[in-house]
Amino acid sequence: AIGLARYIPFDPEKQAFVENFAGSFYALNPSALSPTLIESELFGHRRGAFTGAVQDRAGWLEVCRPLGTVFLDEIGELEPALQVKLLRVLQTRTFQRLGDTRDRRFHGKIIAATNRALPSEMASGRFRQDLYYRLCSDIIVTPSLAEQLDAEAGERQALVRFLARRVAGDGEAASLAEETERWIDGHLGDGYRWPGNVRELEQCVRNVMIRGEYRPPHATRVSGRQRVAEEMLAGALNADELLRRYCTLVYAETGSYQETARRLDLDRRTVKDKVDPELLSRLESEPGLEKMPRRSRA
Repeated sequence: AIGLARYIPFDPEKQAFVENFAGSFYALNPSALSPTLIESELFGHRRGAFTGAVQDRAGWLEVCRPLGTVFLDEIGELEPALQVKLLRVLQTRTFQRLGDTRDRRFHGKIIAATNRALPSEMASGRFRQDLYYRLCSDIIVTPSLAEQLDAEAGERQALVRFLARRVAGDGEAASLAEETERWIDGHLGDGYRWPGNVRELEQCVRNVMIRGEYRPPHATRVSGRQRVAEEMLAGALNADELLRRYCTLVYAETGSYQETARRLDLDRRTVKDKVDPELLSRLESEPGLEKMPRRSRA
């Protein structure tokens, strides 16, 4: 859904839908944050509005430019109190920062996505009916991966190639895609329904690479990667340690914080914070291995 939403902004000069028009696209997942943080991210806050609010901060509704987009993923997870505030934004095009009384204008558009059946949520009282009808002026139903594969021959192979480029980059994508296809055919077969949709297929591609079943055409820190992968797969690491190893492993291959963030779908600052210098040094200093040409460490 988030990938589709990025292309909905419309550029009137080009008369076309374009990705991230004017650089204005802000995505928020209500299920990933507390209600206070969601409200702060969306509406902004005044200094002292809550513990930790040490300075004024503009929210995404405020910084979103005209023709820009605020994307709310999993809108069905939004708390009732925030549903009321969002309804006001849609009705009046105005909002207030948390802890403030001044009305501010919202000039962009709001796109929402959910995997819940919102009519059922409305019937049970968990989702506001008036908000639903404000949001649903245009509805795009995305088919499941299984439905896409049933409708289009060769769709899985095309998706695997696309995801392999996303995970491994153009240079190694063809080999990774071929190895992934062999693994799927040998372990799952054509009848597998992919209940996790494209996310599950992407994770399958990542697993084929990380677990060492995939070998790149050139020798680059293979044994180091295998050792780190064994630690990750042993199940003895907590979530933070696992993320640190994952970020370090991918950064060791790319040499770029930006590229690592893109591959792992993380914020660049998060990647920079999580890369483990000691582990990175061990991976880079392995004897007897040809080193991958480094990109600038952006």
